[in-house]
Amino acid sequence: MNTYRTANLPFAAYVHSTHKMHFLGCEHIGGTGRVAFVFSDPEGNGEQMNVEFEYGAECPAVGYYDSIRHLRRVMDRTRSNEQHEHSTHRR
Repeated sequence: MNTYRTANLPFAAYVHSTHKMHFLGCEHIGGTGRVAFVFSDPEGNGEQMNVEFEYGAECPAVGYYDSIRHLRRVMDRTRSNEQHEHSTHRR
């Protein structure tokens, strides 16, 4: 399965709100405390979509705002799980 990963929350919210790619989840970026948003990208359009977003692609504001809120919750949950894993490994 082709996937596209981005650590860019605004871009991830754009993709999520427009349903251009299916959101698969969030994953840690190698112990950095950062996360990547993972999308199914069967046609390999992720990079092109990112360019379009950077040049001003539009989407409905309400959906974008809802996606920001949703992705922040997922991101916080992922970070919290990472911190929990690190604290249990130190004991």
